[in-house]
Amino acid sequence: MKKTLKLFGYNWKLILDKDKDKDAGGSFDWGKKEIKINDKYGEFEVILLHEILETILLNNLVRYYGNEGNQEFRFMFNHTQYCKIVSDLFQAIKDNNLFK
Repeated sequence: MKKTLKLFGYNWKLILDKDKDKDAGGSFDWGKKEIKINDKYGEFEVILLHEILETILLNNLVRYYGNEGNQEFRFMFNHTQYCKIVSDLFQAIKDNNLFK
């Protein structure tokens, strides 16, 4: 497994979280530049793409806290922002050779 990812010009640590008591498949820490993946809740690759996309949405300032609970988020963006999000996702996939 790859140990780092390049996102937004930074090297992020990729950590396989083996804690089977977790209630989520993945998480990221923007300050530490870490993405943790726990494949208890799905395929590793799907969870990884989920976390990468969520960092992109946060980076592009289109992810907001919702009001349904502790970890609910809302996403709002227009088509121009969507095109930027797709471009950023493609760049992350390309920079990290995620699709071979």
